[in-house]
Formats: sequence, structure tokens, C-alpha cells
Amino acid sequence: MRLDNAFAGIVLTAQSFNPSIFTETWLDKNGILAADSLEGIRVFSPEVAQFQTKECQILVIPPKMQITFQVYNVEGDFEVQRNIAIRTIELLPHTPYQALGLNFDFFVSFPDGENFNSYNRALLGTGDYQLLQEFSSDDAKFGRYFSKDHGAARLKLDIKPVKGGPQNKDLLQFSFNFHHDVAQFDLSERAEKLIEFIRGWSSLREYSERLVKMGATLKAGGAI
Repeated sequence: MRLDNAFAGIVLTAQSFNPSIFTETWLDKNGILAADSLEGIRVFSPEVAQFQTKECQILVIPPKMQITFQVYNVEGDFEVQRNIAIRTIELLPHTPYQALGLNFDFFVSFPDGENFNSYNRALLGTGDYQLLQEFSSDDAKFGRYFSKDHGAARLKLDIKPVKGGPQNKDLLQFSFNFHHDVAQFDLSERAEKLIEFIRGWSSLREYSERLVKMGATLKAGGAI
């Protein structure tokens, strides 16, 4: 396997966010982001706040706050991105938060010169599932969905073939969502629960990368 690209996301959901709070002055004054770190086009309005730095893109709308960033060939510990979420929660502890999602998307390609469809079938298209008999043609492609509890979160992993990259080539996308539901906790406890979960971001990333290596590697004897 070869990793071609990777992205991460931190998504806070609430009964209602107030995007109008997010302004350049508020971000700077409260230690979320320095005003001179903002780049490109930005929008600050009562309905939506959208801005970016060299490290990430941020979107705030009433149902959620979303921070997305690349983790492929990027140095550092991604402190800026995590600090945006943590400082926002610290400053707005009484927001009726519902859940937090830590997301990772990895795009994997098979070595050049190999047949992607054959690799995809050997990896994900074998077994006793009766429906596989209807997808026996050489052009068939396959994916899988997995889900389980993982610590304080529900892990959902979706693997599917996609087209991507400058050459629009075949890739396997491994999409991880670690969903931490806090709606069952008292409102006064939710901020602390969310911050604690964000602080475990690095371990969840490492776990996801380990599953990608496991999931994209053919078993011995399963070569194409």
C-alpha cells in the first residue's frame, strides 16, 4: 500500500451555535487565532463564520463548528487546530453541545503497475456473502463498513473505492469518525468531557493509521 493523501477534521455539534460571536477581534482577543494569521477570503455574519489560516479551514454555522486540515506530510503536533476547538469550548462552556466528531480520511493507492480492481477484490470482495456472486465481473469494485465502541466514542469506519489526485486515479478511501456523544451529560459537564476527548486526538490518529495499514494489506497467500 501507499498513502497518497490524508485529512483530519474536528466537528463540534450543538443545539445552536452563534456564528456572530466569531469575529477577527474576538478570535484575537481570546487567544484562539491571531488576527494576522488569517488568510484569504473570510466571512463573518450572523448566519455563518468562515475563515482560514495556513494550517486549517474553519466553518461555523448554527448546528456545528468544523475545523478541517491536512495531515499528510505535515510536520508538527497540530496544536493550532486543537487549540481552536479547545479555546472555543472554554470560552463558550454553556453552549448546548451535543457531540464531538474527530475525523480522519486516508487515501491509499496500490503500487503502480498493479491492477487496482484485482487488488480491491482480493482485499474487500471475497467471502461467503451471497450478493458477491452478482458482482463477479472484472470491473466490479468493493467497500466495507465497520463500527464499534472505542473508549468514549463510537468508531465508524467506511472504506470505499474513489477517484482522486491530479491523475484522477483509483484510490481506497478510509474514512474514520470517532463520535463522542455528550447529550446525556449535564450541561455543566459537557465542556470538560469534550476537551478531554480532544486531548486524545493524537492517540486516535495513531490508531487510525494502524488500522489503515492493517486494512490495506493483503493476507499472506492473498496476493493478486
